[in-house]
Amino acid sequence: MKRVFTISGLVLFCFFFINAVIAQNITVKGKVTDATTGESLVGVTIAVKGTTTGTQTDVNGAYSIAAPSTVTLVFTYIGYATQEVAVNGSTTIDVKLQAQANELQQVVVVGYGTQKKADVTGAIATVKGADLARQPDANPVSALQGKVAGVQIINSGTPGSSPQITLRGIGTIFGNTSPLFVVDGVWYHDISFVNSNDIESMSVLKDASSEAIYGLEAANGVIIITTKKGKGAPKIRYDAYAGFSTPTNVPVMANATQYATMVNFVNAASSASLFPNPASFGAGTNWIDLILHNAFTQSHNIGISGSTDKSSYNFSAGYFQQNGNIAYNTYDRITTHLYQDVQLSKFLKVGYTAILEDDHSKDLPGDIMYKAYTAAPTVPVRYADGTYGDPSLSPQVGNAVNNPQVELDYFNQTTQNYRLNGNAFAELKLTDYLSFRTSFGGTFARQEVQAYTPVYAATGGQFNNISVLNRNNVDDRDWIWENTLTFDKTFDKDHHLTVLLGQSSQRYKQYSENASAQNVPDFTSGDLYFSLGNNPTLTDAGSIETRESYFGRVNYAYKDKYLLNATVRRDASSVYSEQYKWGTFPSIGAGWVISNEDFMKNQHIFDHLKLRGSWGEAGNGSITPNLSTAQNTQFISNLGGGDNVQIGSGLLSLVPPVIYWKISTTL
Repeated sequence: MKRVFTISGLVLFCFFFINAVIAQNITVKGKVTDATTGESLVGVTIAVKGTTTGTQTDVNGAYSIAAPSTVTLVFTYIGYATQEVAVNGSTTIDVKLQAQANELQQVVVVGYGTQKKADVTGAIATVKGADLARQPDANPVSALQGKVAGVQIINSGTPGSSPQITLRGIGTIFGNTSPLFVVDGVWYHDISFVNSNDIESMSVLKDASSEAIYGLEAANGVIIITTKKGKGAPKIRYDAYAGFSTPTNVPVMANATQYATMVNFVNAASSASLFPNPASFGAGTNWIDLILHNAFTQSHNIGISGSTDKSSYNFSAGYFQQNGNIAYNTYDRITTHLYQDVQLSKFLKVGYTAILEDDHSKDLPGDIMYKAYTAAPTVPVRYADGTYGDPSLSPQVGNAVNNPQVELDYFNQTTQNYRLNGNAFAELKLTDYLSFRTSFGGTFARQEVQAYTPVYAATGGQFNNISVLNRNNVDDRDWIWENTLTFDKTFDKDHHLTVLLGQSSQRYKQYSENASAQNVPDFTSGDLYFSLGNNPTLTDAGSIETRESYFGRVNYAYKDKYLLNATVRRDASSVYSEQYKWGTFPSIGAGWVISNEDFMKNQHIFDHLKLRGSWGEAGNGSITPNLSTAQNTQFISNLGGGDNVQIGSGLLSLVPPVIYWKISTTL
């Protein structure tokens, strides 16, 4: 018995020893890269299959993990297909991840969050920043033209100007018709300060189900812009563009001989010929060709970006210069974009975004094209002695009373804009499925417009006897503070529920002043000063609006087949009458992914077939400033004659009896 026990004990000892050797951990190292580009991937999760053991790749895409030699490692990364690799005793395992081929698994930006594309019930179109940057425009909205269905964009052609944009038609008959722009969580009505090269993605929300979460500003649609963040190893990038724009489809104008012949024909019945010998004028002056020309455009952008397991950063600067197709019209812009986030702990992440912009333009008379179209080709630009061609010395027809060259030479107006837009945020992960985010952002902007009209006498109808200097300054001081609580969890693998609760406070403040003076000397090589003139005037105006909002959203998906989206937002604004300060904007959307049903599994017609519908209400908060404030003015009256002078006041505006919300209902 004793001998048997000894042998049994020895066998048992060897069994445990062998198993201990087999189960001994080894250190596995390697690098994870993109299978297509070879770029190192930062933040890839490497987990031991079936356990909670895991790690992530560093800034160089490298990783190191201690694991038994017989296990399988699972590599997962957002936007890439998951890959499993058996260790089999290897100490070095390099992995190349394939980008996720299924577009429906991509995450799209929605109001106050993100959502899997396949689960979206609203009409949302997403455009990548790289696609926008390929078209070098001063305003990134211009680059949307032709890329998104239901979006109409009309460009004025003036360098630096903001295009007119409508989503699915005009949503209001009063006030602003442009959509709301949300750039990194901050609300704007114009994004001419944004450099297309700084945009990561642009989401266009076109229906009630997607846009009603923005309540009082959503009636004309919403465009959400996310700027670039750092990703991967440090990179320095530079891109440049240069080109020319050429006027096309220019109408063929009548030459001087044709014009004179036409004028004689029109007036033949009422008077003698105004032009005795039309052929003597020859081709004359083509005013359209005179003011239109090829225009040079250039763009330069430089940046540095990258990320580590604790931080991400992106710093860039851009210069954009565009000449107009009309003489003297120029636009220059400098932009700077700053982004950084830091993972302070496992539960807390903080960061900021800042955009600085400075632009300058030399402006044009607003009616210069009209005057070029109506100018008489029988009038020369200048006579042989150097003086301007004078329409008043030639037979006039209709509105052909101007020399367009005079308009260009004596129009002196410049516009300067300075802007600082920023946003700081903090994200707190309370549990695996509950998170809190707070952000505070705003705008500090100033626009300066200076116009000077000198003393001149160019033609019989184009002259000025008193020089005038005008300056108009507009200051904007806006801020927005938003807080959101998000619950996101999957139950029993089939039920995915996301609940969002939020609060928002906003203030919009604008102050403008307009000053003028007469008889200011023309110093062509220096600055112009009001103190050098006389009869100075100064007027100012201002407006302020404060808002308070509460909102919520529920998203539910069952087996990725049946989708539900419901939102409600309640807004209050100081510009409305007391009994109508609060407005409520609900929406509901539903979707049925038919292609995920069992009876559709064997068909090969549709890759993805979804039926969706929505109903909702949205507001348009863009009303005339100070509409509820009565404005008056003082005046001196001498109605009775003699010394009977009276000081009185009169209303400049009437206050509507009730000011209430404009609500757009969409089905």
